Amino acid sequence: MINFNYLRLSVMAFFILSPISAVTAELEEIVVTGSKRVGTVMTTPGAITAVSSEELSARGIDEVSELQFAVPSLHFGEVLGNKRITIRGVGEFNNQPGVMVSVGGVVQSSGTSSQLSQLDLDRVEVMRGPQGTLYGRNSNGGAVNFIPAKPTDEVIGRVKMGYAEYDHISLEGVYSAPISDNIGVRLAFNHLDAGEGWVENLVEGSNDHQMGEKTNVRLTVSAEISDSLTADVVFARSEMNGAWDHWAISTKHMEIAGGSPAEGGGGLPLEYQGTPVLVTDAPWKIYNNGISDSERQYDLMSLTIDKSFDGFSLKSITAYQDWDDLFGGPADASSIGLFSRSDHRGAKTFTQEFNLSGKTGNWDWVAGAYYMDDQRDRTFLIFLPIPAFFPFPIQFEHLQPQWDTKATAFFVDATYALSDSWRVGMGVRSSSEDIDEKHSRKIFQTTEGVPAADPFLDFCGGYKETSWTESDTTLRASMEVDTSDDSMIYGSYSEGFKAGGINIDCQPPWKPETVSAYELGYKSILGDGTTSISAALFHYAYDDFQVAQVIGISGIIANAGDTSIDGVEVELVSNINDSLNVSAGYTYLDSSYGDFLNQDSLQPNAGAINVKGNRLNNAPEHSLNLGATYNIALSGGGSLALSLNNSYRSRTFFREFNALADSQASYVVVNADANYISADGLYGARFFIRNATNAAYVTGMATGNTQYGRHAHWGMPRQMGIEVTRHFGGQ
Repeated sequence: MINFNYLRLSVMAFFILSPISAVTAELEEIVVTGSKRVGTVMTTPGAITAVSSEELSARGIDEVSELQFAVPSLHFGEVLGNKRITIRGVGEFNNQPGVMVSVGGVVQSSGTSSQLSQLDLDRVEVMRGPQGTLYGRNSNGGAVNFIPAKPTDEVIGRVKMGYAEYDHISLEGVYSAPISDNIGVRLAFNHLDAGEGWVENLVEGSNDHQMGEKTNVRLTVSAEISDSLTADVVFARSEMNGAWDHWAISTKHMEIAGGSPAEGGGGLPLEYQGTPVLVTDAPWKIYNNGISDSERQYDLMSLTIDKSFDGFSLKSITAYQDWDDLFGGPADASSIGLFSRSDHRGAKTFTQEFNLSGKTGNWDWVAGAYYMDDQRDRTFLIFLPIPAFFPFPIQFEHLQPQWDTKATAFFVDATYALSDSWRVGMGVRSSSEDIDEKHSRKIFQTTEGVPAADPFLDFCGGYKETSWTESDTTLRASMEVDTSDDSMIYGSYSEGFKAGGINIDCQPPWKPETVSAYELGYKSILGDGTTSISAALFHYAYDDFQVAQVIGISGIIANAGDTSIDGVEVELVSNINDSLNVSAGYTYLDSSYGDFLNQDSLQPNAGAINVKGNRLNNAPEHSLNLGATYNIALSGGGSLALSLNNSYRSRTFFREFNALADSQASYVVVNADANYISADGLYGARFFIRNATNAAYVTGMATGNTQYGRHAHWGMPRQMGIEVTRHFGGQ
């Protein structure tokens, strides 16, 4: 077992034992485009973190679940295939994003689909705080922009092969080349074959979880049609198959046969008709009676056109996305197989965005228009073969053949230079959404697994159809002051808007969510360009804050009324000398619900509970990332980079009731990497250890009073592995 205190002392030793060089390399300046204009992290008046392709490769960050250990305030959770990105306590639930995700400028309608297309990236940009003016819908928590690498002017390529514990075999390839004087192509792919599940299923004959295959392919064709006109065409596909989804029982507070529920408990007894019901909350183990499987496929076609004029430019982004998500298998996480589920979702999304930007006198401006046609459907079935809640087996059926959203928006955002060191910014966005939804919810009696022709219960009286329109105008204002050539302070006000929706329990829609955010920040480059520091104070005030709940076996959305979030963020990156680079990021969050009367499905006899003052879900009070990289020049001419990255999260609550059983206690995740590059730059190798201390922690939780209480999703245990890379052509 690796001791974290030893690792922490090792990082301190880097500072003490490494001599300060007479000349230390300046930090690389990362260009960002999150504000829809070209800038840098240190000149953008807002909290933004950019992770370069070099850092992504060195740390093996290839999905959001690992990005959270490099970006302050970002939390990643998962429950049965639903990926949940949260920034500063605001995030996603039931496939309703609260953090906007884009890949190559194409906004993802579902946060879950975006997790399959992170491949061969140039950088990742994470913008924290509401982005209601530039990005609009579903960006109240912030925005995560994945920027893929583009074709190059010379032939380059690489092949990377890897092997890691749990029989993980990986392969990645990139080829980029010009095919004429004005056309270039870039083909990238990766494949993971996870032959062994890292969540062990203790039911004999049932498969382990967190195993299967993942494949991503992307082809980019870039054309320079003229000196002022360029076009990029992208074709991409992602596939994911296997038992990638799990949830495990949390037995700390649950009903025990012959006893009474513990505080915050609930659920079924641990014995059914004389048959023991086996459950476990041992880390990375589960009882799940049956075979779990999933099939997910994402297809993307996009066309981006840039046209430059005298003094301004026009960008057009046209995209079509097709997302298909099928999950099936047992879902009660016990040996008895109380119930199983099948969930099939689909989404076909067309988007068109125009951005017109330029500089006119003292004005730096961008104006745009956005359109989205998003057509979704869902078939959700729950099978209860054991007559536990009814005197006969049943099938719960929820059909949603239509959830169509047509969204339009127009925005203007501009910055005016009052002087060489003072600037003011302002922005406005008008958004409108037309939503058409249809669903039904029924229960059928089954005989030998076959449902009856007519439902036993029809909650909606057939199909319930609803159409409505929601609109809002969001504003932004800011002021920036350069306090020196290398430092600035800024203050900003921004608003966000997130549309409402329909619950599957056939009740009225939930209301839209709005937020007003205030932020005061400071950014500076110190030590002749070798150190950067950013700090921000922020306050959010939410109206009709949307929160996920579980009533019975149904997940619904409720409005929690007024909610507030206050916080502090600090980021630091420094080249201590030519050999040592350190980074740190710290976030303090003080979040609380306002008056919110709510019923806990695990405490049915408690009546309405006011959760006022409780912490928000997925919003730990303290988050800390601390990293160090030490570069060693080898005698043979190659180089070796040793990296240690530690991430700390204080107690995290997953439900608004804030019972200890609703939470994950504080934990530390330690990742270590050793990267070798040959003298000629053609060969590379990486040895890595993820979660070196084997910390057992959960990243998400769901509940149900018709099951055994709480279900949790484990974070990955310790994994060691190696990757070998062969480069071709230029670097």
